[in-house]
Amino acid sequence: MKVETVRTKDGKVELAAELSKKEVAKEMHRIAEFEIARHNYKLGINDDDPVEFLRKHLGYDEASFVFDEGIMRHRTPFALTAVEIDVIGKPVYKCLEHASADKPFTFHLVCVPVPDFELESYDPVSITLPTQTVKSAEIDEEIQKMAQASAVAVTDRSHDVVFKGDKVELAMETTKDGKKVKPLCTDGREYNTGALAMPDDFDAAIIGMKVGETKSFTFEGPELELGPDGKPIMEKYQTTVTVKRIIDMQPPELDDAWAKTTMPDVKSMGDLRKKIEEKLVAKREDEYNRRAQTLASNELAKRLKGDIPDLIYGVAVKEAREQLTSKLREENISLDDYLKKEDVEKDQLNNVLLMQVRGQLTRQFALNAYAKHLGLTVEEPDLEAFFESIAPGKAWQASMDFKQEGRMYAARCAALRLKASKDAVANANINTQGANAS
Repeated sequence: MKVETVRTKDGKVELAAELSKKEVAKEMHRIAEFEIARHNYKLGINDDDPVEFLRKHLGYDEASFVFDEGIMRHRTPFALTAVEIDVIGKPVYKCLEHASADKPFTFHLVCVPVPDFELESYDPVSITLPTQTVKSAEIDEEIQKMAQASAVAVTDRSHDVVFKGDKVELAMETTKDGKKVKPLCTDGREYNTGALAMPDDFDAAIIGMKVGETKSFTFEGPELELGPDGKPIMEKYQTTVTVKRIIDMQPPELDDAWAKTTMPDVKSMGDLRKKIEEKLVAKREDEYNRRAQTLASNELAKRLKGDIPDLIYGVAVKEAREQLTSKLREENISLDDYLKKEDVEKDQLNNVLLMQVRGQLTRQFALNAYAKHLGLTVEEPDLEAFFESIAPGKAWQASMDFKQEGRMYAARCAALRLKASKDAVANANINTQGANAS
């Protein structure tokens, strides 16, 4: 793919990206196979060309739109990487003619590049951080959590009436409209009252029952599928429940024998305490480092010279709003419900998002300026550190995702900012006081 800068205007950059015939054919084949699989289209015996099948199935115009959009969306990050442009928000792409496997394909994209800034000073920053100690009580707390996790269920003989908060074993037979609801039919199901695992009226019916008692009642609960308005459909369920027993979770004896079962290479409670302390120290150090980088970045941001253009803010706010909308859609939460929960008026949302992106952008631009002034460059360990920071324990997979998506230049820019923040911490004047970081 060849990429050229066509022109710049209004703080934006327009690029022209040209794919060869071979690249176009490969992209169209990939898109066709993806769409066929996504929609579970059934190919006929003679349908050996997925591109032609999709055209016949959707019609030429609709298929052309799918191919054009698919190519431009997939290739845009590669185009930006080719000319090494770090951008704010999503580029806008367009094409003048449809993609065809028998000729090259050119599309244009307009983007807002990250601007260059300077800092008023590049002197070491001063930050204050809490002390980093692990107390014996914290180790005790972790051991108690481990003990509770390995507790054994035994019959609770202290009372025979179910109270809120009790764990009970139930036998259930549940129907809806006269038909059995298999997930709610069991000879022995453990259930925590008051834990909201079942509707409130189910809980209310269980609480107060005696061990061995059987009760039939109706409760209202949601269907598995959502209604047209995106909200759960409530249905009536009929159930017969028997309380078989009240359960008490008995923790193990905290001795060397139990300690041996918790972790490899642990042979005593002393070994276990040492292992836990090492983990807490590592966690505390990670929190300390991240806190230090945040504070150092904030101090550098205070030194940013000049104003961030309104164009940059506008693009960043738009992207933040799109991300919020997408997240709410995935969680089946309406925007109105979200605003009510956050106590934000609808016409204030953009201002709230602006406050969020302003700090992010200022820190980003300040770190860029700091890295440029010091002549910092990105090496392979820096990239590995960045991928580990965004995907702990899965850095390799994150690296592969960025490569496959053509976003390696964006990764290098982010890795450079991370390196700059670490350098600022390494050279900072650090005052240590107070308690552990949270």
